[in-house]
Amino acid sequence: MRKTTIASFISRYKIYGICVIAVFILAFFLRAQESISGNYLFLIDQGRDMMAVKNIVFDHHLTLIGPYTSLQGIFQGPIWYYLLSIPVFLMSGNPVGTVYLMVIISMTVIFVSFFWVKKRFGIAAALFVAFLFAVSPEAIAASTYSWNPHPMWLLILLFIISIFEVRQNKSFNILLWISVSLMFHFEMALGAFFLLASVIYLLAFNRAVFKTKFFFIGVLIGSLFFIPQISFDLRHNFLMARSVMALFSGSNQGLLVVGESNKYLNLVVGHYYAFYGNFKSSFISQGFFSYVPSILLSMLIIVMAFSKKKKLIFKEEKQFLSITFKFVIIIFMLSFLYPFPIRYWFLTGFQTFYLLFFGIILSIFLRIKGGKLLVTVLILFFSVYSFSRLNILYFNPPNDGGTAKIKGKLSAVDYVYKDSRGKKFDLLVFTPPVYTDAYDYLIFWRVKTKYGYIPGHDKNGQFYLLMEPDYEKPWSYKGWLETVIKDGKVLSTVTLPSGIIIQKRIYEEQAKK
Repeated sequence: MRKTTIASFISRYKIYGICVIAVFILAFFLRAQESISGNYLFLIDQGRDMMAVKNIVFDHHLTLIGPYTSLQGIFQGPIWYYLLSIPVFLMSGNPVGTVYLMVIISMTVIFVSFFWVKKRFGIAAALFVAFLFAVSPEAIAASTYSWNPHPMWLLILLFIISIFEVRQNKSFNILLWISVSLMFHFEMALGAFFLLASVIYLLAFNRAVFKTKFFFIGVLIGSLFFIPQISFDLRHNFLMARSVMALFSGSNQGLLVVGESNKYLNLVVGHYYAFYGNFKSSFISQGFFSYVPSILLSMLIIVMAFSKKKKLIFKEEKQFLSITFKFVIIIFMLSFLYPFPIRYWFLTGFQTFYLLFFGIILSIFLRIKGGKLLVTVLILFFSVYSFSRLNILYFNPPNDGGTAKIKGKLSAVDYVYKDSRGKKFDLLVFTPPVYTDAYDYLIFWRVKTKYGYIPGHDKNGQFYLLMEPDYEKPWSYKGWLETVIKDGKVLSTVTLPSGIIIQKRIYEEQAKK
């Protein structure tokens, strides 16, 4: 009998082991297609970041601020740029290193969540949590291109672990306040919500944390991460402080765009839809799967309904579900005080709450009669969808991304250099957002590794025009030609497969010669 029990135990853990390996392999390949193919989004934000990193790594100019925010005069902290500097330095300037970093961060989130949940709530809950993270569309997207809000996934996970563990181990105060402080370097808006919500939650439910030395240590270390922004503000006549004051006094409406209402009721309704949209984006919810969020909410209601009679929820699980639920509600209520629309990127990584919460709910649902069947069917559908995604990503990719991805941009840069046949030339670039940082960096990198000549930006002699059409306003580049360029005899016009237009011109005086 004892041998049978031991054999059953070993067999069960073999199955769990296979499932764990399968989940991590699935997670990796869902995230790695862009980095493996070397074709990833490289838009205005990525170009801006790479030019800032160039200043640090190659020009040796340090910075006190990070990316700009939606409000004029307010900047994220600089740690994002210094973080990107590591892979850029190691890859000799190749921007693909930044995408590798995103994959590493995303996989780290799955590893940390799996092992922590396993320690606290068991292997079944850990598997469900890891699986939900593995197939979450937004979690996957956060690993396919570099963007400053993406590290929020890891910071929010560390925050959730800290605020749960600090009940019994006050030393987690240190990690808690460090994670909150670091948020101001990646997504300041959500970081501010977390800071206020943390104080409110702890005052209401766990005041004891404020009485320990670890609280003061955590706050002290966390405050060090604000030194760069404070230094910048002191050197620039309190630019950020004045911008914040203008924001809440109502004199600065920088977060509203044309046509948006600033009526309070409309804002509150908008905030609700922003949070609900963030919840839905946590899970596969396209087409047939559009009912998944509703199914998960129904499962939650069933678990709550049976929990008292059946004693389905263990003490640790109940405490975790309670803490995460309360914290989400506090942040949602705080949004009522926010006088502007909540942009979708403000909540990047907030899906972590829902993935952890419902991963544990799925493990609890196994204890209900018939629950195993429903959970198995749900996981099976998720798996089929995910493997169909793998087939599309690796065997039938829809396109090369046109002007949005790096291959299209690089092909345009390479075309110009090859067409010039080693002669010096000028190059003028048009992009719909106006800013040309993406091309500026790619030219710098190509020159560093291949061509050895940076083109000028004038219209002397033979020059090239590189134009990205705006698919919503396809005529816009023509206005640029008529108002900014004007001069030069057109020698040739080529539209590349990416849709980018290359025009070669020669200045009129040269043409006459």
